[in-house]
Amino acid sequence: MFSRLAKLMSGSSEPLPETDFYRHRLAIYESELGEPEHSFTDRAERRIDIHAFGRDFVPVCEEGSDEGYVLLTNGMSEQRMPGVHGDAKPRAELMWYVREPTPEICANLRRLANLPFIDTTWFGFGHRVAMPAPPMAGTEFQTFLFLTPIIGPDKRIAEALEIAGDPVEILTVNLISRQELELIKSWGLDPFLDLLDMHDYPPIFDPARKSYV
Repeated sequence: MFSRLAKLMSGSSEPLPETDFYRHRLAIYESELGEPEHSFTDRAERRIDIHAFGRDFVPVCEEGSDEGYVLLTNGMSEQRMPGVHGDAKPRAELMWYVREPTPEICANLRRLANLPFIDTTWFGFGHRVAMPAPPMAGTEFQTFLFLTPIIGPDKRIAEALEIAGDPVEILTVNLISRQELELIKSWGLDPFLDLLDMHDYPPIFDPARKSYV
């Protein structure tokens, strides 16, 4: 585990204090999403807070409502992920669209945000994390899939966020079935993304969603 000094030094010869990075991220989040309705503070040494921003996911041009929350981690990008290569962004924060920010959901999100630094790995677009058992009540799906935001304000956060000169990847969290995972392994990610479009994949996480394969 890195020392606190190493965390602050990661990726910059003249790092800002950790609290400044924290406020910088939150300010960018709030510039697009407004103030969070809830913030869940992490008491661990590697502090990864979770902010919950209320949102109606129905487009302005359509009728009705589909209320939920945009969850965003704040702290995962405090240090670079180990082993990042190529053009991949060296730092990341996670985003999850949920109906309610339950303790179970927040615990899973924080666990995922810590995983690169525990397993000495990195997350990027299309990466998966297979769990030994379903991580959520009410679902049989066991694999997390990371994509990137397609909703306007969330894309702008991803474009604006930078820490210590490094661009920060915003990765959306999705749960997929065993059959969907096999499709991705066999045919690549694009056919699966086409399936999501075909089935009008809901933005808000639904643990009861049926497999598309």
